[in-house]
Amino acid sequence: MTHPKAKRPLAVALLLGMSTLVAGCGFSTADELNVWLADQRKLHSASLNAMGAPQVFEAEAYLLTDRSDPFFRKGLVGEQPEPRGAASPARHASEYDFELAGERSELEKVSTDALQFKGTMSQDGVPVALVWANRQLHLVHLGDYLGPHHGKVLEITAKELRLRELLQDESGQWKPKATVLSVNQGSK
Repeated sequence: MTHPKAKRPLAVALLLGMSTLVAGCGFSTADELNVWLADQRKLHSASLNAMGAPQVFEAEAYLLTDRSDPFFRKGLVGEQPEPRGAASPARHASEYDFELAGERSELEKVSTDALQFKGTMSQDGVPVALVWANRQLHLVHLGDYLGPHHGKVLEITAKELRLRELLQDESGQWKPKATVLSVNQGSK
């Protein structure tokens, strides 16, 4: 049986021999490493092609101005569209022009279907509707406007809120439409 201390010089000699072999595989100086890196860069470099100047856009003249307009409503019915330079017919004044001209309120930007009539209260003896929209409860008085179709509040009762909305027909005239918001049910 051999003593453990006797194996130690053999292990040290083996380690020294292995480290010498491993050191021989590496680069001996930094110069050799730099030369090798330069060679590798030359072998694997990408060539860049010069780009030409950008092309100039040339607009084409629109030559179809004498043809019928596909967006003209009456052109499909059989009437001929008016020439583009012709004066447009006089616009008929509407009884709703004053209402349509004003600036839109916050509740006029919300669809009537998204409005919820929650109930009523009274302020100085005048009925006020409570309408839920945009995660807020709004106070609505007689004459206020709701919804995108200029819905004017005409009547406020305990169970419903009556509106008169304005819808434009094919001829461009404004036609009234009755809308009712019931408590907790939305519009009808």
